[in-house]
Amino acid sequence: MGTQPIHVLLVENDSAEARRLMRMLRGAGGGNFRFRHVRRLQEALRLLQNGEIAVALVDLCLRNSRGLDFVREAHQSAPGVPLLLLSSAPNDALAAEVLRQGAQDFLVKRELANGLLIRALHYAMARQRAQASLHFLSLIDELTGLHNRRGFVTLGEQHLKLARRRGLRTSLIYVDLDDLKYINDSFGHREGDYALQQVARALRECFRDSDIIARMGGDEFCALLSDASESSEATVRERLHRLLEAHNETAERPYVLAVSFGIAQINDPVELEQDIARADALMYAQKREKRKQSLTLSTAPTVTVET
Repeated sequence: MGTQPIHVLLVENDSAEARRLMRMLRGAGGGNFRFRHVRRLQEALRLLQNGEIAVALVDLCLRNSRGLDFVREAHQSAPGVPLLLLSSAPNDALAAEVLRQGAQDFLVKRELANGLLIRALHYAMARQRAQASLHFLSLIDELTGLHNRRGFVTLGEQHLKLARRRGLRTSLIYVDLDDLKYINDSFGHREGDYALQQVARALRECFRDSDIIARMGGDEFCALLSDASESSEATVRERLHRLLEAHNETAERPYVLAVSFGIAQINDPVELEQDIARADALMYAQKREKRKQSLTLSTAPTVTVET
């Protein structure tokens, strides 16, 4: 199978200069590059958002350009696309600023040679992939593969802003695995980790792709329903109840998976942490009530989900 082409966006007002840059890359063995040349920054932003562009070369000296504004907008619109800025003359202050705003490199046109330009493109793409990988890992819970608390808050705030603009009702569902300490003490922490992974699996099956699910730490999970209603919240409770029942019926485990719930509607997107705390408190209230009820039954921790 041949190498997949690398789609390069070239933003350059001078057609002759654009042709020179494209010849430079092709002459350096860059035969797998596919170029899209535009003159306007607005058109460049549109192309960056369509998901096809792998790397962008942008002339900062475009007439009527917005310079740093474009760098900020491009980085926000397509954070996965590395930007390499081209300038007619050295400018250390400008170079430092565009790199701070998210660009991967700042290149002076007259200093470019075939090998330098193609290496700069490949290095920029490699750095972007490494940064994306580190960013992804920083937002993911290693044990379950769900988002961690940082990832939940980061993505949740973005989703809430969008939901608010669209007038959508949003809510948080806080979930706690019951009796994790009992599982750890009785069967070992490896079994406790497995129980957490099984709850994470049930949550993935329960929620929609558009919902954000996270392990907040320990035995606690949280989900953000970005288009919620009272009926959908009740449906989620019932669906998760059925999923855990199915897991318990088919799994050969000496304990029962059960969870407690807390559901809080979100009133203000900028107060996500406070809404998380409210949902957490509601979940613990349910857990305390379940413990009171269990005192009259067997002391074995086989509490089922309340709906």
